Amino acid sequence: MERRDFLRLLGITGAGTVTGCDQKIGPQNLIPYLVPPGDITPGIPTWYASTCRECPAGCGVHVKTREGRAIKVEGNPDSPVNRGKLCARGQMALQNLYDPDRLKGPKKLDGDGYADVSWDDAVVMLARRLQAARAEPGSIVLLSYLQTGTRQTLYDEWSAAIGAERIVYEPFAHEAILEAHRRVFGQAVIPSYDIQGAELVISFGADFLETWISPVRYGSEWSRMHAVRGEAVAEGETPRTPGVHIAVEPRLSMTASNADEWISPRPG
Repeated sequence: MERRDFLRLLGITGAGTVTGCDQKIGPQNLIPYLVPPGDITPGIPTWYASTCRECPAGCGVHVKTREGRAIKVEGNPDSPVNRGKLCARGQMALQNLYDPDRLKGPKKLDGDGYADVSWDDAVVMLARRLQAARAEPGSIVLLSYLQTGTRQTLYDEWSAAIGAERIVYEPFAHEAILEAHRRVFGQAVIPSYDIQGAELVISFGADFLETWISPVRYGSEWSRMHAVRGEAVAEGETPRTPGVHIAVEPRLSMTASNADEWISPRPG
């Protein structure tokens, strides 16, 4: 092969490679902003402290961002709740932003399914329906999951302004725990159990390694309780034999499968 033919072939191959890499992505999707904020350096990640809301535990997190886009979530080592650890739900919180099947805008009930509508049309329809419903007291209900901080204030004030009843839905509800502590201690509060300092833990249907109250925190404390003191725990603690955990629940949950003894009562 002549040198000239080789260079010509190499150039054609390179052009074909570049053409094949074209993903039809406009520049507006590649560059988040032309003039970055003062605390942002392009190419250098920026970390922000926040709180995970994938469950009611509220673990502290650090969110890694690049050019204004969140790309990683890690536990905050300074958080008293999770002490730097984070469960799988917290790690996948970014899917709320980037999942291709996520809701990207308002939808309207249309027959047996939902149809996409623009934000302008949705606002007009919502305002019209609210105006008509306000004539009938008790006909407006605002349903949301547990909120905190400024968002809770916004929901409360907006509900009061339009005369709506506020209903909070929480799949990990702890009404039974709140009522039990109100009767025993006089305060309806979520307790904080010292699992790591216990010698014997008996859990009755409390799946504290998976969903109950604060699984990341209690999972860490359970491992410390279950370890041989003086080996796999912090320095300065008195060495003693590992604690014992007995789980009483009909289902072989994450907590029951890790217990020293699982007692499975008959359901019902």
